[in-house]
Amino acid sequence: MLTQSRTIPTVFIAFFLACLLNTTISAQGQAANPNSQTSFAPTAGPQYVGSDTCKTCHEDQYKQIEATQHWNTNLANLKKGTGQEWHGCESCHGPGSAHVEGGGDKSKIFSFKGATAQQVSARCQTCHGTTHPDFQRSVHYQADVSCITCHSPHQAKEQVALLKAKTPTLCYGCHTDAIADFNRPFHHRVNEGLVQCQDCHNVHGSLPKAAKISTAQDQICLKCHTEKRGPFVFNHLPVKTEGCTACHVPHGSNNPRLLTRNNVNNLCIECHGLSTFLTLHNQANKYQACTMCHVAIHGSNASDVFFK
Repeated sequence: MLTQSRTIPTVFIAFFLACLLNTTISAQGQAANPNSQTSFAPTAGPQYVGSDTCKTCHEDQYKQIEATQHWNTNLANLKKGTGQEWHGCESCHGPGSAHVEGGGDKSKIFSFKGATAQQVSARCQTCHGTTHPDFQRSVHYQADVSCITCHSPHQAKEQVALLKAKTPTLCYGCHTDAIADFNRPFHHRVNEGLVQCQDCHNVHGSLPKAAKISTAQDQICLKCHTEKRGPFVFNHLPVKTEGCTACHVPHGSNNPRLLTRNNVNNLCIECHGLSTFLTLHNQANKYQACTMCHVAIHGSNASDVFFK
């Protein structure tokens, strides 16, 4: 009986040590594996607080953007169940809980004023990436022109596209060389409002000079000058190889028909050579423009020398 009484405490002590050892091993395993189920969840990031909360401090900015088509269009898309989730002010500036809790700390929210052109454009592309997928390859993007250089969600002067000003005034802000061209005697009627810069240029595109080209690779000029489109049996080679700008200045010129030279014959001589003219034509007596005879100079279905 004495032996049995001494054995029972020994069993309890061994059991206690085994439990203690198991607990220690388990704790060490959890420390080594922070992703285990028993570990604490990471602290949640900033949360959306709603535009009404933004309005308490930024009432003027709230009223400005609420009156724009940008705001109304996004709400309409949300109701229809189309487009991305709409969070009002926070759709552009990001979740605002940390900003609010920090007493308006600007470092706790995305501010467009201190952001780079690439950061600004990336924000806008989250919604407009499908409509302007090539913007990051465009000349404007490469020149550090951001979306808010031309567009203003808060203080737009034009409801259409939220532009800061009407075209061409907006474009003239950077493209000052075009101002003189459109003031020349012969010009496309951009200043008169009959033609818009974006009719010929894709400001969000990726092609050289941001010039538009149709899916058929026809030049943009042919969109309006349809009689020059063709196809022709006999093509004037420069039209196909160099395009309209081989003979014409797109914006404006001091010469009729926006020609690069004030005399048609001098323009033709640049490619055909003076010897051709002296051999085939008596220019000293006639002084007639080449197009008096070669009337179908853009292309012909009847003559390989572009006669009628």
